[in-house]
Amino acid sequence: MRLETAGFPMSRRGRPRPGNRLSSLPGQWPRTTLWRTVVLLALLFLISQGTVFVLYHRYVLDPAAQRFAEFLLQSYRAIPPPGTPPSDTLQWLPSNARPGTISGNYFFAQSARAIARLAPGAALRMGSASPGGTWVWIHGGTGRPWLGMRISPVNFGGSTFILMRLMIIAFFTLLGAILIVRQINLPLLRLADRARSIGRGEVPEAPPSVGGPAEVQELEKAIQRMAQDLHILYEERAILLTGISHELRTPLSRLLLALHLPDAPLLEQKEAMQVDVTEMDEILDKFLALVRSGQEEKSIVNPPETLLARMAQIGRERYGLKIRTATPPALPSVAYRPMAMERVFRNLFDNAARYGEGRLEIAVDEEAGEIVFRLRDFGPGVPAAYLSLLGNAPLPNQRGVVHGSGIGLRICQRIIALHGGSLRFANAGGLVVEIRLPISSTSY
Repeated sequence: MRLETAGFPMSRRGRPRPGNRLSSLPGQWPRTTLWRTVVLLALLFLISQGTVFVLYHRYVLDPAAQRFAEFLLQSYRAIPPPGTPPSDTLQWLPSNARPGTISGNYFFAQSARAIARLAPGAALRMGSASPGGTWVWIHGGTGRPWLGMRISPVNFGGSTFILMRLMIIAFFTLLGAILIVRQINLPLLRLADRARSIGRGEVPEAPPSVGGPAEVQELEKAIQRMAQDLHILYEERAILLTGISHELRTPLSRLLLALHLPDAPLLEQKEAMQVDVTEMDEILDKFLALVRSGQEEKSIVNPPETLLARMAQIGRERYGLKIRTATPPALPSVAYRPMAMERVFRNLFDNAARYGEGRLEIAVDEEAGEIVFRLRDFGPGVPAAYLSLLGNAPLPNQRGVVHGSGIGLRICQRIIALHGGSLRFANAGGLVVEIRLPISSTSY
């Protein structure tokens, strides 16, 4: 059941759901950014003009009308009494006369109120305008005559002035809205085009900048990072599915073939079938490790020689490797995830045991603000054509020629990248693997 109250969508508990009420009124609120900006700027200009109008009357016109009223009363009292011959600028009329009219002009109306407050019974009226000016008639009080004075024309602007002012405001409002929206909308339109291309799977390495304000550029960077993450996720999914199907096909075929054998040969294949199941379990564990990469594990800080001693012990005891180590004294500490880093070394030890003739040299040193672990085996190495693919793409499974299918090294690559380091490969009388980790500046 959906309830709505005063334009707000209601939940079943009767509480208004959060949202922009203006966006729920498409008939009253423009849809485009340009016209929304125009309307908002116009409202702001009108509010500001109204505020200026009120403040101008309160603090400019009203005090000026008060001073004008005081000036008229002082002039009335200073000019000689009736009997003075009339002139082009000065006239006297009896008290019972009714010269001019009550002015509807705000300034003169405020002056009339001020005169009435300053002199009880006094009044102010305006005569008809003439080419030479406007007549101002002031009545000094009960029984007092009227004094007429001609003043210069006073023009406070009429409807034409107001209309012109509103047209100017509307013009500059529209111009400002166009300039403002252009700075935002054009980069956003470019981002929309890029988002559509990302949806089609196109992720350029260095796309041209869309420009615009700093906020739009930050949005662009975020979208580009998201696109790269999605691309990596897509690649990892493809590798995961392809790798699992490729690696499991051979042991599954052997198991299926063994299941078609008679009972006696089937029992003879029992040990081989157990090996196949163990191999399949190891393959699945590797691919699960590729997905996790130790991201949930907390880091610890230790000297690199401590890590090296622990890993060398694992290599000797569990992989039967002959390991020789070299460590200079007093190296800075490094931060690492112990289980994830052990997985890295285990993969490298497994490669050394299979293809490196069971021997391994490990050296650790400090270079350019990083701690570098160098592992060198004594196998045939990797063909130069495959060096650039190590850790980045699955390799053909040619045991004895290259180092396996590459999934283990890809796990190592991701774990080291998670630590902020890098993994490099080279040939030098065997495969040389460099693990570079940043020096720790904090304790965990």
